[in-house]
Amino acid sequence: MSAHFVMWLCPTSIMTMMKPPEQIETQRLILRTPRAEDASAMFTGWAQDVEVTRYLTWRPHTSLEQSQAIVANTISVWKNETRFPYMIALKENSQVIGMIDPRIEGPKVGVGYVIARAYWGNGYMPEATRAIIEWAFQQSTIYRVYATTDVENIASQRVLEKVGMQREGLLRKYIIHPNISYIPRDSYMYVITK
Repeated sequence: MSAHFVMWLCPTSIMTMMKPPEQIETQRLILRTPRAEDASAMFTGWAQDVEVTRYLTWRPHTSLEQSQAIVANTISVWKNETRFPYMIALKENSQVIGMIDPRIEGPKVGVGYVIARAYWGNGYMPEATRAIIEWAFQQSTIYRVYATTDVENIASQRVLEKVGMQREGLLRKYIIHPNISYIPRDSYMYVITK
């Protein structure tokens, strides 16, 4: 289950004016900044799982070192205030179960996410996504939160619909999912506005 977002160029000055909190709590989850020790949970929980990575833009990890490099990058982008990917942890035991990555672009935020297969179907991803939407709409300059998802990724479409997003359109030949094909695939654009 994953949603995807467009990569864009954004002046750093726009992005650094607004920095999300380092931690957001929901009823059952804690969205927090990444830590080096999260790499093991990432690797075993989802990064090496071919089913979880099916609709992602990268191939499954074949070593813990790949996950360590990704986590190191997420720590770096937080420090540099250029991106703000969160680890999703269960509040009850601090177990890291996935990631959610809100990307701020002026008046809008793109959201991408991934969750370990063991936690699919429990409502965790809608809960995390709703928290990002709530934070975004508390900001006076953000008016739109969006995500794109493969036309065949029904689980991700359900997540986005559960949080109140509406399908805005079809993006033809939009994104490459290398675990399916190296030919760009169609995606749906989902959006919610203030």
